[in-house]
Amino acid sequence: MLIDFGWTADGAAWADARGSAAHGRVRMGPRALVQLLQTRLGLTRPAVDQAVRIAQYMALIQQHLGSGIPSGSFWPARSFTVDPWSTTRQLLRWRDAAVEAGWVAPDAGHPLPARLAALRDVEAAVVVGMPGTSDASGRAATLSPAAADDLVEVLALQEQLDSTGSTWPLGIDAIACEEDPASLPGLWPRLLAVLARSGVAVTAPGADPVAGAGPAVGVRPAPRLEGVSCQDEWSAADVAARYLAARSLDTQAAPTATATPTATASTSGDGSLTLLAGADTTVLDQALRRRGLPAVGAITPSTDRAHHQVLGLYLDVAIAPVDVHQLAALLDLRVLPGADDDAEPIGLVPAAARRRLLKALTQEPGVGGPAWQRALRELEERVTTVDADLRSGAEKALEAAREIDRLVADPLPAEGLYPPAITARLDWLAQRLQSISRGDGDLLASLTQVRTLQSVLGMLDARAPLSRRTLQQIIDTCGGSGRSPLASAEVSPWAVTTRPAQVAAGGGTVLWWAPEGGEAPTPVQWDQVEREALRAGGAHLIDPEQLAALHIDAALRGLRTAGHIVAVLPGRRLEKPPSPSGLLAHLEAAAGLTEKDRHSPESLILGDTWSLGGRTLPVRVPQLHTVDPPEDLHRQFAAGTHLLPDRLSFTAAQTLVGCPLHWLLKYALGVRPADVAALPTGDRMIGTLVHAVVEDLVNQRWDESIGGAPLTPPTAGEITAAFERLVPQFASELDLPGHAAQRADVHDRTVRSLRTLFEGTARAGLRITGTEVRFNQALTLPLASGARTVEFRGSRDMDLRDKDGHPTVIDLKWSRSRTRYGDLYDTGDAVQLASYAWALDQAEALSQPAQVGYFLLHGGDFVTANRELDPRRRIPMDVHDSWDRLVRSVTAVLDQIAAGTATAGCRCLLENAGLPLDAPYSKRKRALEGARAAARSEGLVAIDSYCATSEYAQLCGMTGDFR
Repeated sequence: MLIDFGWTADGAAWADARGSAAHGRVRMGPRALVQLLQTRLGLTRPAVDQAVRIAQYMALIQQHLGSGIPSGSFWPARSFTVDPWSTTRQLLRWRDAAVEAGWVAPDAGHPLPARLAALRDVEAAVVVGMPGTSDASGRAATLSPAAADDLVEVLALQEQLDSTGSTWPLGIDAIACEEDPASLPGLWPRLLAVLARSGVAVTAPGADPVAGAGPAVGVRPAPRLEGVSCQDEWSAADVAARYLAARSLDTQAAPTATATPTATASTSGDGSLTLLAGADTTVLDQALRRRGLPAVGAITPSTDRAHHQVLGLYLDVAIAPVDVHQLAALLDLRVLPGADDDAEPIGLVPAAARRRLLKALTQEPGVGGPAWQRALRELEERVTTVDADLRSGAEKALEAAREIDRLVADPLPAEGLYPPAITARLDWLAQRLQSISRGDGDLLASLTQVRTLQSVLGMLDARAPLSRRTLQQIIDTCGGSGRSPLASAEVSPWAVTTRPAQVAAGGGTVLWWAPEGGEAPTPVQWDQVEREALRAGGAHLIDPEQLAALHIDAALRGLRTAGHIVAVLPGRRLEKPPSPSGLLAHLEAAAGLTEKDRHSPESLILGDTWSLGGRTLPVRVPQLHTVDPPEDLHRQFAAGTHLLPDRLSFTAAQTLVGCPLHWLLKYALGVRPADVAALPTGDRMIGTLVHAVVEDLVNQRWDESIGGAPLTPPTAGEITAAFERLVPQFASELDLPGHAAQRADVHDRTVRSLRTLFEGTARAGLRITGTEVRFNQALTLPLASGARTVEFRGSRDMDLRDKDGHPTVIDLKWSRSRTRYGDLYDTGDAVQLASYAWALDQAEALSQPAQVGYFLLHGGDFVTANRELDPRRRIPMDVHDSWDRLVRSVTAVLDQIAAGTATAGCRCLLENAGLPLDAPYSKRKRALEGARAAARSEGLVAIDSYCATSEYAQLCGMTGDFR
């Protein structure tokens, strides 16, 4: 075997060997050569996750700190106390760098700089080896080997063979070095020297071990350089994609060929074409696909890949306080496509459990409440009612739901994250991932991450709790970087590489995508005293400048194999300018060029021809295409009664009158946002919570003997107790970090307003006889096509009775507006109250209508004609007239829908008032007041339905192309 060895050649393709690729000749870097020698010497071993090594090293540090050393004698002790994982990771990096350099720690009596002394103290307990093995002295292994330890072991065995005059067949005939072996850092000069003594022909740069002395590659002139500076990554991608799609001038001058444009792109007047991807090619790949060209697929690995998020998301839910939005995301997580095109994607949580638990969260954004428990009961009942062939799936759904319930019902305290407790929470996740993985690489990576975390946690002190920060650091380390699902290189007529040192252009053209800085990695920095101590311990160190030169020289050697370089520079990537490329600056300076000599994308177009670097492409300016909004605000469809409802709630009726198109989409057609996106938050969530507090207080005080709650109002302490108990069930968001001020404000307002509510009703002699009182009444609508009876159903917030038994209905609202509900009441447009009064009248056949009113929870105000509750001397609302106007309005809209027309009412209101779609609230308010007055004069009702703030904004035309 002949090896071309380069300090930067790790990852190089077989075809990149010096000269032309041939059987038995490969190009290798340091890591690849060590792995080859391990194989030949019988020293291979399984790979060990870096997180495991960090955990092992952390245990050694803890052992050292617990050995009774004097206080302050261990240099990083304070850092380790504050951030043990990061401190250990950094110390381990320094340790591996020192070992790779050849340092052997002296005994404890030898004075050393503080950093090296700390490494020596820990190294005294290090026994390198795989877990469960022992060294020659019988000591159990305490630290799994890294690349540095592999190098030390290979060198030690080779030197042992050399010292005894023994030989071992390595199967390597020659190693041709791209750098002078003496210029390499660490143990590499020794390793190459001992290989040479064992019979391997190790040659210096420029000498080919096959052809003998002489240059392996002829001296080439400096490449011709062109640069294009673009404004951003997207315009740069267009330039690069056009260059690859364009035909060369030589190709155009040649006779007509049958090759496709993609095939001709591989050849130019200068020979082969190589694409050097200096940065992530996600945007470039999109531009290539638009032109029918193969994607590069050089996408940077990241810890943000979807399969790397499963573990972190799962543990976020398992740790108090429970974030209901994270819980919803976990429930909604889909991890695999369906078995066929029509099948539903497979979720981490089975579909039956996912749907029911998410529905519960949309009703009550917390855990453990009535809706959550109802979902669990439905899953239990489903196991006994489904067919036998579906029972196994139902049981798995129930098991998953119970596990999620256990996870959130008893979350781990943030200050008590003990490793055994965390490990126990991970068992179900590992089992679920294993059962659904089906050999999928991404899911197997998630499973490996979970197993690795469990292994790491098993190495840590079971009695020492972890901080959330440390746990997240461990999770990130266990996962590593994941491959993007878009990182799939496609067969292309040009060569692709991602590192300048691995370019082998052979005098052809290099298209350099996104040159950036950082050509040389950042090594471990040692100060002068440390360097002297390391050299005294046998380390071979080179200056950082010399180490950087190894990388820069290799990169320049690769680039200089090109005859022509076309560099395309994005002005901004990821919302920031990329760091300038020192390699490009060097080449430009050598060619007598500056940044001012670079092209702009506009300068590449002359007339109807685009040209760059000898390649041309015909271009044209497309006609301007504008999208005009429809002149009418109606949607037409087949006439008939198929879209008419069989049941209505007040909310549905309100939407129907306010915006018929919105109602059609949401209720008739079932076009709704995903449950995970419809989770209540903000005022809607708080309103649900305070409603629940009222209901809980009434239920606690219910007295069957009097048919309701006593007139004695609850105390502030009782209100607080109910509030604290129900927050995790109905508004768990308030318990999250950063919400303390909002939580305190909501609590104080709740206590004040509910004291006002209960004291006011008691003072007025109104006994609460029910909360969230369900009703379901038949409502006959006189449609043009004939009378239609629907179920009108809902629930009243609060029913009350005076001493004579006359009913009052109070609707609770958490609203910041001081005037909205008072205005609705005074103008007779409070049709929600009218609908509740009608439902009560239908149930009890009242001799006179019930009194109605609002109670505004945010401010603690009543809106009603009862002067004991509201001193504003309001005129009682005519609930019969309001109800009749609502029924006429609903009937009119349903007649339109039966005729095949739905109106975008949210837009009609603005259009009729001559207002733009983004009109300010003050103008919209005046327009609505005018519409309400006009509707009242016609015996109808107008309802505000401003869809621009809803999920239906784009479907109704309030946003998007028509705005």
